[in-house]
Amino acid sequence: MSTQTDKKVPESFGKRQLKRAIQQLKIIDKPVLIITIILLIVGLMMVYTASSYLAISQDLPANSYLIRQFIFVLIGFLPFFGFYFMNIDKLQKRKTINIMVSIMFILLLIVLFIGEARNGARGWLSLGPVSLQPIELAKPLVVIVLATLIAQHQREITANGYKALIKKERFLVFSLLGILIITFLFPDFGGMTLVASIMLLMILGSGISSKWFKRFLLIAVIGYIVMLVTLNLIDLSHIDNYQIRRFVSFANPFAYAQSDGLQLVNSYYALAVGGFFGQGPGNSIQKTGYLPEAHNDFIMAIIGEEFGFIVVLLILMLYFALIVYLYLKAAKTRSIYHQMILIGVASYFFMQLFINLGGITGLIPITGVTLPFLSYGGSSLLATSMMLGLALSALRRDFQMKHKRPVMTAYNPTLNPNK
Repeated sequence: MSTQTDKKVPESFGKRQLKRAIQQLKIIDKPVLIITIILLIVGLMMVYTASSYLAISQDLPANSYLIRQFIFVLIGFLPFFGFYFMNIDKLQKRKTINIMVSIMFILLLIVLFIGEARNGARGWLSLGPVSLQPIELAKPLVVIVLATLIAQHQREITANGYKALIKKERFLVFSLLGILIITFLFPDFGGMTLVASIMLLMILGSGISSKWFKRFLLIAVIGYIVMLVTLNLIDLSHIDNYQIRRFVSFANPFAYAQSDGLQLVNSYYALAVGGFFGQGPGNSIQKTGYLPEAHNDFIMAIIGEEFGFIVVLLILMLYFALIVYLYLKAAKTRSIYHQMILIGVASYFFMQLFINLGGITGLIPITGVTLPFLSYGGSSLLATSMMLGLALSALRRDFQMKHKRPVMTAYNPTLNPNK
């Protein structure tokens, strides 16, 4: 009879981490993941068809932009899964927040003074063969910072509004305003509008009085009417700045059809010619040099031209399903911090969709905002990947809180069983 006892060999650190990762992947939010994969596949297909003529005209293979976009997608999975597996609650630490904000400010200031200018905006940082738009990375940072501020000061905000927050958190509040100011100085009106809109929607979703929402809506409607009237009175011939001229020309694009209104007019043509069922895959005329940025800002116009209104509607349904799903999940989330993260990410997709589609249809000025998942570009895809990683991580943490045990956190006092 053996006197030796079997000893259990302890698992290695790597094996434990792998098991943990597999367990976390099993509870990843399936609807968000499925919609993401579908939109990424559609995006790769449309980047290829929208950019093939441009690539050939540049003496490149027809699939050059497709290959680059596919590489961007693969790179995007790194921050996507990085944020998903991360405990995003640790991002609320003041030291971490201050470091991230400081680095972002340095990057934005570098771009402001020595950045590469494209289409009238100095928003690019060239790193050898790679170009980066730091403002894209600022978008998820804004969501994290504002979610942290709202979660940590929810009681003061509910009782006294945001005046108390400004007094207590001057550095972070003025940092957020500083990001907007620097973006305006680029000038990147699209980036500034998007960041400001995300901040505003997060504030409106933080439990602030409904009277503020009504005031904002009234101001927005009056401002839009005043803008339309004013822009119709402006003579573009005296304006040198490309960004401003493109912004102004949307009010009457056909008056500038051969110059600053060219993109919008040809976008109209693409959507009109496409009709309900489109001209067929690859049969777009506007992408053959008539519509600048066909594979980028105006990719939805090419989708409409080649596949028609029906396919455009189906794609929009996917976007709205993702946005509504995230907002509904936010309403049911137990942690205020996770709730604000979800509201911020949903607002990012909603406003990016609204600004892009509003631009190509002439509802609002063209500002160069891309379409998430579909438009060509590494910086935009990187920001989208980070946003999705944040949202899925918040959903995972909320699932674990609900199905295992309540997680005590200072950011949600309602979970305290002693109260």
